[in-house]
Amino acid sequence: MSLLAIPLIIWGALNFAGNATSVLGWLSIMPRDLAGLINPPQVSLPDAIKSAVVEGGNYTTAPTSETLVAKVITRASLDDANSGADMPFLFSLVSPFKPTGMNTIFRGDGCRFLGKGRGISQDKNGGYIDIVGASCVDDRGIAYELHAQGTRRLGFVANVGDFTSGTVKLIQDKGDHTLQHAENVMLRFDQPVALLLEAGRVR
Repeated sequence: MSLLAIPLIIWGALNFAGNATSVLGWLSIMPRDLAGLINPPQVSLPDAIKSAVVEGGNYTTAPTSETLVAKVITRASLDDANSGADMPFLFSLVSPFKPTGMNTIFRGDGCRFLGKGRGISQDKNGGYIDIVGASCVDDRGIAYELHAQGTRRLGFVANVGDFTSGTVKLIQDKGDHTLQHAENVMLRFDQPVALLLEAGRVR
């Protein structure tokens, strides 16, 4: 199985100047060895992030704290569940997000979420991916974070509109089972998100 490392210049594109998520908050939810674990994207990272911003601007639904639409930014293979390897996924917010205890509404690419792959369904059509971290920046340039404690999770990834299954649709890319890059998925939190912890001003 060949999972290619991405160049540092692409790594930097995750934090390019036009996006809303902070370097501070973004790096805080990224494993150090992420660059060597993700599958190379078919869509450039800046283009995928820009798409999240544009699509987010078209959402007219009320913001929620429990179920969000997000875009796949980077992905890993889910075939290594038994090896103990990290299987990180990164998602960019698309639909409006409002924690219940905050007055702030985060919109397209205003938040990034870290997912951790758990494995593949028996029929190999579905994947299990938990959400374990979040990093957001509001319109004032204040960063906020939320992290799952220990081995716990904040929620999980599902197909958009699927409120019954605990898996998300997979594709095969160069022999690896993973998510389609730049595709929208649904993030379902186990409990409505009440508060994010303030992490400081980033701009």
